[in-house]
Amino acid sequence: MTKREMEAMLSTQISSDSKPVRARTAIPPPIFNESSSSSSSSNVFDPAVLEDCAVEDDGLASFGGHGTLEILRLIRVLEENGACCCVTGTSALIYYGADRHRNAWEICLPTEQLEDAKRLLMSPPYKHEYTLIRTPSVTQPQSLAHIYPRFKCVGLDLSFQLLPSQDCHFECKPSNFQRSHNGLPYPRLHVFVQSLLDTHNLVALCDVVDGTNVSEEWGFSNLDLSGTNDVDWALWKNRAIRDSDQSMRLFGVTTAAYSRQETWEKIVRGKEERLGFKHPKEIFATRFRLHGSADPWLTYRKAA
Repeated sequence: MTKREMEAMLSTQISSDSKPVRARTAIPPPIFNESSSSSSSSNVFDPAVLEDCAVEDDGLASFGGHGTLEILRLIRVLEENGACCCVTGTSALIYYGADRHRNAWEICLPTEQLEDAKRLLMSPPYKHEYTLIRTPSVTQPQSLAHIYPRFKCVGLDLSFQLLPSQDCHFECKPSNFQRSHNGLPYPRLHVFVQSLLDTHNLVALCDVVDGTNVSEEWGFSNLDLSGTNDVDWALWKNRAIRDSDQSMRLFGVTTAAYSRQETWEKIVRGKEERLGFKHPKEIFATRFRLHGSADPWLTYRKAA
């Protein structure tokens, strides 16, 4: 299917509250079920199936390179085959108004469905649309991106990575999602913010607070601010980082316990300080929002 055909097929089907529409490509029976061997392991670095990402004749993805329609197609493929999934990471920050650059789309699935999703995309007919590619050779501090499957859309300069819900730290289920105007599922705001608070991801937390311009009171009404960040999760992630790359054993996430309420108050009260000299407070409510501007996720944008 060419990009032009895909845009013509999908652009007429997109609405803010639409449910996934069955794609025209023949779809095999669902593989995501209790009997599937999701616990089986496979080597994502197998040179027999991996390809390098850079291809000189790659075309431009839809919407000026954002690839929104291709990711919508991917979401529908996964959903039609019984998977539950949503867009997360940098793309979710963009959806909620942060000024972020996206290298690859990040797709969250229930941890037990990750291997099934990988096998599905490597099987006919989808292996002609998606190619498993090499993850970055340099391990990123505090990250497991180097062990999760990453795919490229064949013939396009567009890639995406599949992430397990355990790493994303929220339950990947439809009631936790909301659809963008382009039909893409994202974690609801309170679900997304809670995950960043629980994992003590302060950079992303600052970005989502400045993108949404939520108030301190919003947090007390919509978040669980009792106790501390999830230290057990931090210990799990550091073990996984250490097991995957011994050279990164000193570059894990913090295992210190911080009060969620104190963290929330500090982040929200720091909006003005983060403005800096480039964003005069007479004009800007936050780094990413003008005074009186509409909530970004309520307006139509091609990037989300």
